[in-house]
Parts: sequence; C-alpha cells; structure tokens
Amino acid sequence: EGELRYNCVVDALVGIIHKKPKEGGISAVGGTGSIYTYYGPDEEKFKNLTTNFLEKDLALIMPALGLAAEPVPMWWTTDFILASPEGTPAAEEKWIVGEFNCSCVGISKCLAAYCQEDIPKASVKDISEENMKEAMLYGDLMGKKGKDLLDKAKA
Repeated sequence: EGELRYNCVVDALVGIIHKKPKEGGISAVGGTGSIYTYYGPDEEKFKNLTTNFLEKDLALIMPALGLAAEPVPMWWTTDFILASPEGTPAAEEKWIVGEFNCSCVGISKCLAAYCQEDIPKASVKDISEENMKEAMLYGDLMGKKGKDLLDKAKA
C-alpha cells in the first residue's frame, strides 16, 4: 500500500521513505495527512528491490532516456509502486516506477525548517540535532560525488 521513495545521491541510495495514504485517502502526497515511515538504505524489508535497482536497473536508466553519456542526477528520487498481489514473497515481488524526480527534491529530515501558514518563522534552528546530522551526511556525500563527477569530466 502506498509507495516507496528511494532517495539517491548520484548512484548511492541514502534513504527509503514508505509513503502511505491516510486512512480512507487515495494519495500519499505530503500535506494530505499521509503517513511517512523512514528507513535506511540497507533496510532488509526491501533488499530484493534495492539490489535489483542498484545492481541491475540503475545502469539502464540514462540510456533508456536517450542520455547515455550523462550521469544520473546529483540528488534525485525514484518512486516505486508494488505491482504484485498481496502475499507475494518478497523475493518474487514486482515493482514499477511511478516517477523519477530530480527537479524538486527535498531533504525530508529538514522539513522542520519549512515555513508554513501556522509556522511562518520556521528556520534551520528548528531541525533536530539527529535530523541535522543525517542531512549533513547527505550534503557531505553530495560534495564527494560532485567532486568525483567533475574529476571524471576533466579526465
């Protein structure tokens, strides 16, 4: 039920979000009361999907888009929807991509800094220490991966 969002920095999976619509809802979009559960990139529950995506499918994405000479984006997501019937063993599950996103990707751990009508003065100071540490790991990885891409382009 719902979808899995894989958050990636270039070719590295940094986190998985299970997005489920609220009870009686049909959409798992933010702001609709949907329920988000956060997992690390090594979550055992999704091992089959993760392995297939990172080891088999990832290398095929850019060529399939007619962009074989380009790397995958720096910070991007893939949303997966389970296409198998309920009760299918995890090793046999089939997942379909509902969306790739690289134009409007947020760092969920920083949502506390998002200004809204009821909290118009939200700031980076509102992010918990734990969430800030994780966000910094993403930023550090983006810097490393970005440098690697630039070095490769210069070679």
